[in-house]
Amino acid sequence: MKAPVLVALLTGTCLAAVPRLDREQLEAFVTGAVVTAMEDHRIPGVVISVVQGGEIILEKGYGFAREPERVRADPQTSLFRIASISKTFNATALLQLVEQGKVDLEADFTRYLPGIPFRLPLGVVRVRDLITHSAGFEDGYLGYFWAVDAASDLSLEDLVRRFQPAQVRPPGQRLVYSNYGTAVIGLIIQRVSGQSYPEYLQQHVLAPLGMTRSGFRDSRTPKGEPDLAYSYTWTGGRFRRPEWAWMHAGMQPAGGMIATAHEMTRYMRMHLGHGPVVLKPETLARMHTPLLGNHPFIHPNAHGFWVGDAWGYRTLQHGGSIFGFMSSLVLVPELDLGIFISTNASAGSRLSGTLPRRIVGHFFPKRLEIPTANPKADLAAYTGRYRAMRRSYTTLEKLNQLNRAVVISTNDQGYLAVTSGGITSRYVPLGEDRFLNADSGLRLAFSRDARGRPAVAHYDTDNLERIGPLEDAAFAQTMAGLLVFAMICRLLALWLYRRETPAETGGERLARLATAVVIPIWAVAAYASYVDGNAAEGLTSRHMAHYPTSWAWVWVLGGVTAAILTALQVFGLIPVWFRRSWTLPRRLAYTAYVALGVTMIGLMHYWNLLGLRMLG
Repeated sequence: MKAPVLVALLTGTCLAAVPRLDREQLEAFVTGAVVTAMEDHRIPGVVISVVQGGEIILEKGYGFAREPERVRADPQTSLFRIASISKTFNATALLQLVEQGKVDLEADFTRYLPGIPFRLPLGVVRVRDLITHSAGFEDGYLGYFWAVDAASDLSLEDLVRRFQPAQVRPPGQRLVYSNYGTAVIGLIIQRVSGQSYPEYLQQHVLAPLGMTRSGFRDSRTPKGEPDLAYSYTWTGGRFRRPEWAWMHAGMQPAGGMIATAHEMTRYMRMHLGHGPVVLKPETLARMHTPLLGNHPFIHPNAHGFWVGDAWGYRTLQHGGSIFGFMSSLVLVPELDLGIFISTNASAGSRLSGTLPRRIVGHFFPKRLEIPTANPKADLAAYTGRYRAMRRSYTTLEKLNQLNRAVVISTNDQGYLAVTSGGITSRYVPLGEDRFLNADSGLRLAFSRDARGRPAVAHYDTDNLERIGPLEDAAFAQTMAGLLVFAMICRLLALWLYRRETPAETGGERLARLATAVVIPIWAVAAYASYVDGNAAEGLTSRHMAHYPTSWAWVWVLGGVTAAILTALQVFGLIPVWFRRSWTLPRRLAYTAYVALGVTMIGLMHYWNLLGLRMLG
């Protein structure tokens, strides 16, 4: 049975009845959207390709692949980093080995990687748990995600062996995105096939599809790939290129592929059942079959693809983000349609993430009606602050989520408002803890806890946990501010009473001196943390390749020293209150000062800033 027919039977559609895109109308629509976005969001270059019915409908480049040199973005030749779309190629290769009987999706994955001592305290992880991002791993980046020099250029085996993240939830239950899990799949492919990962993908996936320019390779120098597009940020009134970095072998399965928009048409056509194939039709259908979801209303994960929805049409899709490149791949099997878009600026996410859906909504009859919101709807139970489950739990990278809470609130029009990264989306309630985005039709749902309160929000590819006041950035910032105020007051008091010698015992004197000594240590640790943290939050190439930095060691050692001195101050409460040589106001001030220090130490411990918790 031909693959397109099989797809039609699986989706219950008739391919002959699929509306056809008009090339001229599509190009006019896309050009208008792209040019406007490039001007509004300062995007230097864009490439896009659209296929339908096995034919290329549109293939076009806009702007520049290399802006200062004025090298045009060319869909035929410009190599864009497609980032996590690489995961779909990774899954395609894995399914080849499954098809050949060399890998069993239900098997314990460690069976294929003997000799590596994986730490899996919460349960056995199957191969399918890796491909559905449900192995239970926490997320992380610092120190190993990409390379800037030979020392940080990790092999696939080195990365899997040395940088396993902690398993923080039971496997097979919750889908939480994991780059590490994808890297493990890549190592399985490498071990089982007996070929290096790039060689296997090139020989068994890319070459058969005619993708001769694209591949899992990267360059240590800008001159190594003359057609490689550069990414840019808009600062100081011009485009600037970040520090050069490359995707080392260890993370190539998760996001290391570079590709042209033209050759991506070959890949899309294959998955839609046209042209050369690298999987049997039944394996292709299996690859597109959902495996696991986080909520019945939220679209699940298939084998490498996310199952989605575009105005009532089922989609297979994946996005990609790396080094400032923002890309999106969307397949709509029912429409026999594939759309690929890539941009070379972070602001390009506002285009790459929305244009495929806009194309579907503009050229095909919408099957999704969004109801009108009810201004009288009571949505208070859903409001609060939430934090993504895709994060670090055991290392200092947990701090990256401090100021990234998602705020869910209501408005007077009856919508649920979700604010993330400064952008607010409005959702219409459907009942039973389910919502639709009023503008895009994207889905949102909630799971309730044992007390019946909405506790976890599910949308797109992520889960958001409700957080309490003590976990919020506002509490940490307030406590830090109070401690700074107390230290300033303490310094003023030491200055004003510098010539007085209070009546005190040896224990009280030690307590008083500890309050003075700890202040400069706190100051140095705070400054080092500020310098290092600001850079790390920006995910600079240096932090992604090498961690801990010298600044990190300063604030870590400073924090440990401050914690020891704070502990001495706690013991100082005994002579201060039992000897009572000091006046009551002095004892109360000392107690408040110690309480603030202890609270700060507790916060540092909660956010993994205390001790040597660099990489787990």
